[in-house]
Amino acid sequence: MKINRILIIVVVVLIGVAAWFSYSESNSTLKDKLKIFTVEDTASIDKLFFADKNGHTSTLTRKSATVWMLNDTFLARADAVKTVLETLKKMKVRYPVAKSMEQTVLRELSGPNQRKVEVYSNGSLIKTIFMSNESMDKKGTYMLLEGDEQPYEVHIPGHNGFLQTRFIVDSRIWKDPTIFSYDYRDIRNVVLKYNERPTANVELGFDGAKRVTVSQNGKKISGIVDTLAAIEYLAGYKRINYEFIVSETFPKAEKDSILNSKPWVEITITDKNNAVSTFKGFHRYNKAKEIDTSIPGSQYDSDRMFALVNGGKDFVLVQFFQMNPLIKPLDYFLKQQ
Repeated sequence: MKINRILIIVVVVLIGVAAWFSYSESNSTLKDKLKIFTVEDTASIDKLFFADKNGHTSTLTRKSATVWMLNDTFLARADAVKTVLETLKKMKVRYPVAKSMEQTVLRELSGPNQRKVEVYSNGSLIKTIFMSNESMDKKGTYMLLEGDEQPYEVHIPGHNGFLQTRFIVDSRIWKDPTIFSYDYRDIRNVVLKYNERPTANVELGFDGAKRVTVSQNGKKISGIVDTLAAIEYLAGYKRINYEFIVSETFPKAEKDSILNSKPWVEITITDKNNAVSTFKGFHRYNKAKEIDTSIPGSQYDSDRMFALVNGGKDFVLVQFFQMNPLIKPLDYFLKQQ
């Protein structure tokens, strides 16, 4: 009996040890999996590629600690880059997808809502992540690493929100929306041209310090220049943004009609390095059903206009709230006598 009792104790101890090792191994494995989507050293990331099933792609390339380029052509939005890098650093596995849900989730991850993200570090691809919809309780996002068969719910601890939308695919949204961004001391010349009111046309010359000249159609104005008003005006070019790039679904015939018309306002800036930036503003028709034709200009939208920016490459919508401080006539720069 004593021997049997000892055998029973030994068996129980062995079962306990085996269970402990099994639990420890399982817990360790899960702990290791928590960060399979995480990139802790985001400072080493030098390229990001995004794609979806609708044909949209965007490539971001790091040029410096704070500057990223979109498709090697345009400056990328700093705020959006910061959000992506923070997300990659903070996101962790919430749960492995339950076996009963695996096939459904895998179909979603390869379906029309799929978003693909490639992460490069020091010139090498380190992760390819596929992501799709939010989890059923809307607290996680379904993700899958390329080469893995196990999908996961991924989240940022302490944050309830969908992560897929942080990984922007549409290049129009990635573009930095800056129209003008100047230190006024770097501006040397500004030409304002009003095609519907040529008498308002004006050209400013600036030496980068205090001297301002005012001309119209190449002829220097003899009136007294309001230097303070002119320098305050030039300081307004510090940061001017467009609202958004006009949708690719915008009717082509309507867009062509707008661009074939004369812009009502044109702004041309030359900086100290002789680099030139241009803005061409076009009327946006008022969509209201009833328009008071007795009021001049009432047929046009009073809040927004269309514009060509970035050397004519982007057709955008701009708020007058942004542009009005820059749209000034000749008289604005002359002292009243």
